[in-house]
Amino acid sequence: MVKVLNWKRDALLIAFLLYPIVDYVLRLLPLPVLPSLWDEAVLVALFFVAAHRARRDDRRLPGFLTTPLYAFIALGVAMIGADLTNFGVATEGFRAIFQYMIALYTGLHLFRTQAEANDALTLFVATAGIVAVYGLLQPFLGIETPMSWVDASEGQRIRIFSIVQSPNVLGSYMVLALPLTICLTVFAPSRARRIAFALCATALFAALVLTFSRGAQLAFFLSLILVGVLRDRRLLLAGLAIAVLVAVLVPSVTERFLHIFTPEYLEKSANDGRIARWLGAFDMMRLEPLFGLGPGHYGGAVGNRHFGTIYVDSYYFKTLAEMGLVGLGLWLWLLGALFFALHQTWRALAKGEARWLSISLFAGLLGMALHNGVENIFEVPFLNAYFWFLSGLTLALPHLARKEA
Repeated sequence: MVKVLNWKRDALLIAFLLYPIVDYVLRLLPLPVLPSLWDEAVLVALFFVAAHRARRDDRRLPGFLTTPLYAFIALGVAMIGADLTNFGVATEGFRAIFQYMIALYTGLHLFRTQAEANDALTLFVATAGIVAVYGLLQPFLGIETPMSWVDASEGQRIRIFSIVQSPNVLGSYMVLALPLTICLTVFAPSRARRIAFALCATALFAALVLTFSRGAQLAFFLSLILVGVLRDRRLLLAGLAIAVLVAVLVPSVTERFLHIFTPEYLEKSANDGRIARWLGAFDMMRLEPLFGLGPGHYGGAVGNRHFGTIYVDSYYFKTLAEMGLVGLGLWLWLLGALFFALHQTWRALAKGEARWLSISLFAGLLGMALHNGVENIFEVPFLNAYFWFLSGLTLALPHLARKEA
């Protein structure tokens, strides 16, 4: 299926596209350092490969995107300097937020032809398909869902999570990959490929449903609806049709959504659930309203490891607590500029496969950004890296199409 990528020449890229599988396997092995550092080493190496290739192309990030990007990074660096007492924590928090952004540059400059980009996207969705299939097999393999991920009041006992951290993480992964997989199905050059992509899309959608991640499912449908409003009303109708179909065929999904509006859920959420955590992050911001407590100090993995703080269950509330109103404002400005640039990209492409590739990537990236409203998805290394890498690749599509023409 992958014909252009070379297993020797492109070993780094292939390892990156297999990120969750490689990471899972390495963590099963009795190795002291490699499981923790391999992904950062690959990411840095790919960055230098892209930097070498960038000298021979004319691709540049638009100015309206680089301004908030550099401003946000500068704020993070300044916060490290302002917190020398907790220099190690601040540095670790900075890395968790910023280090994967170099994948934006890598995705923009790494590919020389459209065929290379298509092969990379094919391997990306194949990896997602393998992860999805393993998740679907979990109930039959006797792998039980941890009780902390199910609510007894909902009567739910199975939530698949595959080889990633949780059902919510798996759901966000499916949201990112599913629109692209559907696009590759439509534009597959042969019947065999079309069947393979269709089966992969089916597995991804089934996995998304069986994660029972309300946030991921809602983000997926919202992204389809928003892209439908912006591009093609048929996508809007497709999103609504899929929602109705799932509601009819999988009533437990509907029950989980309706459970949100029950007094029992609202009371529990206000006491020790998402609402309580969001309000806690808001209270932390009130202590340092402009610049927050500092990277790594609250609401995420670094804060939990060093200070015992709880996860906020919203990357935006986490950013508010750690970087204040200024940091959250720059972060939202950066995301807004990025999606505006992605939207301009598909408008710059002629009708056909390249345009629909950019639209499907836009939908997946938008869905993941929306899901971060109720989860700390950007705290997951492979999803954070994929988000920026696919954003850069999407911005590169007009250059690849023009070169091919």
